[in-house]
Amino acid sequence: MLSRYVLIISVVCGVCSAQAAGQEALQQQQTPAAETKESSEPNEKSPEAKPKISFEKTVHDFGELDIGQKGECEFQFKNTGSGLLEIGRIKATCGCTVPTLAKKQYQPGEDGVIKIKYSGQSRPGSVAKSIYVNTNDTENPKVKLMIKAKVVPHIEVSPSELCFSEWEENAAAPDITLKSKDGKAFAITGFTSTNNAISIEFDPNTSAGDFVLKPKVDMQKLRENPEGTIKIRLSHPKQRSVDIHYEILSRFQVQPSRLLLSKLEPGKSQTKQILIKSTNGESFEIDSISSKKGYVKVILQQPSSEGIKLTVQVTAPEKKGQARYFSDELEIKIKDDETVTVRCNGFYHRDKGKS
Repeated sequence: MLSRYVLIISVVCGVCSAQAAGQEALQQQQTPAAETKESSEPNEKSPEAKPKISFEKTVHDFGELDIGQKGECEFQFKNTGSGLLEIGRIKATCGCTVPTLAKKQYQPGEDGVIKIKYSGQSRPGSVAKSIYVNTNDTENPKVKLMIKAKVVPHIEVSPSELCFSEWEENAAAPDITLKSKDGKAFAITGFTSTNNAISIEFDPNTSAGDFVLKPKVDMQKLRENPEGTIKIRLSHPKQRSVDIHYEILSRFQVQPSRLLLSKLEPGKSQTKQILIKSTNGESFEIDSISSKKGYVKVILQQPSSEGIKLTVQVTAPEKKGQARYFSDELEIKIKDDETVTVRCNGFYHRDKGKS
């Protein structure tokens, strides 16, 4: 009886061993396949998964645009990497260029597009605007896109800029000539200027191929805004307006108009030269010179063939806290005439060991 029981137990143990061996073999056969499948499908958290942004083009040329004409273009891209592409900030260098993007994340193999809207400029000339795209592509984290154009005028303006004289009658304002370059007649429909300092007479019902305008200047308003813009609105189908920049020519000019000094130590001085000259070439005298804060001092004044030359001494004051620079203004009063100002900016010496 005992030997029979031993036989039964041996048979049962053999069956269990065979089943265990079969299961182990099955696991060994399945494991490589599972590992192969997992390794062939990298996920975005895997170190091997890297996004890559690839653009079809990085420059778009609009060609010729009319003044004020708007343009739209697209920059197609694709995630040609193995990881999730994330696009961060898209920054344009000019407010006239507005980029838009549908979404911020793109799977491997997925396409996208950045749309650009450009508002045409009001002056003729070449245009080059940049757009920077920030991404998590480690090899190309910032991509530079560019749009180009050539803005062509249909109205010829002469002079293209105005320089007024504050001591002559009507500021010595010259005539402004407008001429159609394509032969199409147009009318003047509006006229504005900064601070309403300049005006003209015109008839919006009169159309012609060219106009000669005679500006009238309000000297008081002009002095309040010595620089500004004239805008003339037109009915020309290809150019709706003309902008003319103007500035008032001061009777006296100072060269340089600003003093910049660097690597100064508190209590130490540097010398600079300033030339004051009359715009119309007339002789003049200096009545007085003063420094607002006392950091700038005139140590020599001498006449020259161009005007009057000043040698000034700039002394750096004691630093206040962590101040990196100081400023002052030198006021020069011309006898029986205006006062001209020279601004001064001085920067303290910085120790290499300090940030």
